[in-house]
Amino acid sequence: MQEARYLFLGLLTVFALSVNADQAFRADESFGAQMPASGEAIGLKQAIANIGVNDGGAMIKVQGQVTEVCQAKGCWMILVEGDSYARITFEDYGFFVPIETSMQRSVVYGVLSEHTLSGEQAEHYAQDAGAKAIHEMKGEVKEYSLVARAVQLEKKP
Repeated sequence: MQEARYLFLGLLTVFALSVNADQAFRADESFGAQMPASGEAIGLKQAIANIGVNDGGAMIKVQGQVTEVCQAKGCWMILVEGDSYARITFEDYGFFVPIETSMQRSVVYGVLSEHTLSGEQAEHYAQDAGAKAIHEMKGEVKEYSLVARAVQLEKKP
C-alpha cells in the first residue's frame, strides 16, 4: 500500500512538472542582478550535458522547475528538468528567493558545475529543506550546482 502511494505521488510530480513545459516562460518575479536580454535559456539537461564542452566558468541561462527551496531563509533551491537536477545558490550570498517558491518555472543566470557534497553538507541541506528525521549520511554525494547572479520566477497559475 505504501509503495502504491509513493508511485502515485511520483506520477503526480512528473505530471505537474510537464503541465507548462510547452508554454512560453513569463517572468513574474526577479531576484539578484538584471537578467541579460541576450542569449536563450537552455534546458537544465542540455546545460549539464555541455559542462565539459563549454568554457569552464562561463555564465549561462538555464531553465527548469523549482522543486525545493531552503525553508530556513530561501538561500538555495533545486532546479529540475526530467531526472536531472542542480542546486542553485546565489552569488555572494547576496539575495534569496521566497521559501514558498516550490513548483514554479524558473530561468537562472550563472555558472554551472559538478560539485561533491560531504555527508555533513548533504545532511545540512536536508535539514534546511525541512526534513524532520535525519540520519547521519555516509560518504560524499555528487550533484550539479549553479551559482546564480540572476533568477526569474514564473508564478504558479
